This record gives sequence, structure tokens and C-alpha cells, in this order.
Amino acid sequence: MSRAKVEKAETSSQMSVNRQAVIGIFLMVSGTVCFASKSIFIKWAYELGATPEATLWFRQFFATPLFFIIFMMYRSKLPVKPQKGEIVKACLAGLLCFFLSPLFDFTGLHYVSAIVERILIMSYPIFVLIISAFSRKQMISILDLTVILVVNAGLFLAIGGWDTSLLNANILGATLILLSSITYAMYLFLSGRLVKKIGGIRMNLYGMLTASLAMVIYLGIKQASLESVNLLSFRPSVYGVFFIIAVVATVIPFILMLEGIKRIGAERGAMISMSGPVLTIVFGAFFLGEHLSMIQWAGCLLVLITISIVEWKKVKTLNVK
Repeated sequence: MSRAKVEKAETSSQMSVNRQAVIGIFLMVSGTVCFASKSIFIKWAYELGATPEATLWFRQFFATPLFFIIFMMYRSKLPVKPQKGEIVKACLAGLLCFFLSPLFDFTGLHYVSAIVERILIMSYPIFVLIISAFSRKQMISILDLTVILVVNAGLFLAIGGWDTSLLNANILGATLILLSSITYAMYLFLSGRLVKKIGGIRMNLYGMLTASLAMVIYLGIKQASLESVNLLSFRPSVYGVFFIIAVVATVIPFILMLEGIKRIGAERGAMISMSGPVLTIVFGAFFLGEHLSMIQWAGCLLVLITISIVEWKKVKTLNVK
């Protein structure tokens, strides 16, 4: 082969790589934008009269069949069929990720702004640090302890700090959302190796199926205890928002990020997804007209910067490996 042909082939190959990178970045950015909009759509649903349990139920109702379709589309590319023990672990992990964590989150979001909710949810890495330290029976390092203290200080400021009226208004919702963050951290700890073994798509499907069953049981218990469970008396527009939450803010970002990571790698994908909380803050201010006090903004920035540094260092470590 002549030198000119070799150079032409190399140029063509490089252009193909660059094109894939551009597509991958576009997919990751689009997925991050869609996922960041979730809290905004949930708040809109609440403004239209929806309840947290109805919002979560219809999210599962619309999303679960779509995850099954995705599973069938990618089935041939997934790892070998998992063992029974792995399926049980995946279902238990899914119970944390798709039922308990969002139940706490959706309920807490009823009481706090989307901006504060996103900052509180973003605290999950510090709980992963704590859970990991306990599992290894090791002392938390001075650096990690400093991060935990700084993030906790930021969270305190974000929910009102020394402004007792703000603090009292946010404390219930903040507690529920922190429980959601802790539950999600437990899911990440349990599912870390399991995702690599059985695949993220299969993991999501098992999780959604288990969560849907758990949600039916939860609603049945509420109904049996004579608590009103309202699922079918909302305006048509509310069900439209439920559908958007399930499709635009749950299923579509999963597919976009999955395909984006395939093209640009997990490290670059993680860097892009770190912009999600910032986008939620922008969306909350622009679409919902949410306003925070100066002390709350200070707390949000403190958490945002600290967690971003921690996650960035994780990405750099993965890149070196």
C-alpha cells in the first residue's frame, strides 16, 4: 500500500474517532440535561395537585415496560445469564435505588425547593465514604473526615443555617432527602461489582420490577390502614407530566448516557454528568422562579464545589488506572 493511501486511511480513521467523540459528548450532555430536569417536572406535577406516591407509582408504571424493551434490544450484548444469588442481590439493590430512595426523595421534594433537593441528594458520596469505611473496619482518613465536615456545614447552610424560620420550613423535607441520599449510597455500595457482572441494563430492569412490586405493596398497606391513595382522579395534564418524568427524565437519559459512555468512556462521561446539579439549579431558578437566601446560596456552593472536587479526583484516579 502506498504512503498516500496509508495516510488517507489514518486520516479517515481519525475522523471517524473524532465523529464518535462528538456524538458521545452530545449524547452525554443531552442525557445530563434530561436527568437534571427530573426535579423540575416533579415540582410541576405537585403544583398541579399530584401526590409524591402517585408521581413515583406512575413513573414506575410508564418506565418499567420501556426498560424491558431496552433489555430486549441489548440482550445479545449483555453478560451471561446471572446466577440466582446475583438476581436476588440485584433485586435488593433495586429496592433501594428505585423504591426507597425515590420514595424519600419525592416526598421530601414536596417540602423543599428543587435547588435545595439537588444539593442534598448530591451529598451521597460522603455517605459512600462512611459506609465503605465501616465495611472495611477502618478509620476514616483526616482528608475524608474534612470533606464530610465541610459538606455537612454546607448542607446546614443550604437548608437555612441560623435562619430558624427557613430551617424549620426545610427540616422535614431535608431529612427525607438525606435519607434518600443515604439509601442511594447503600445501593451504590451494594451494586458496584454486581453491575459489572450482570450489566447495567439488566440491573435496571430487575430493580424497576422489584420496585414496582414494592410500590404496589406499599400502596396496599396505605389503603388498608384507611389512608387515602389517590391515583386516578387527577387532571389529564398531570398524567402527561407523569409520562414526561418517566420517559424524558428517567428512560431517555439512561439510554443517552449508556450510548454516550460507549463512545467517550466512563471517565469523560462522569466529568460531563457532574454538571447535572448546576443545571438543576439553573432550571429551578428559571422555570420555577425559586429563590434562595444568601446563606443558602453559600451552602449550595460549598457542597457543590466540595463534592465536585471529590468526584473529579475519583475520575482522575480511574483515568490513571
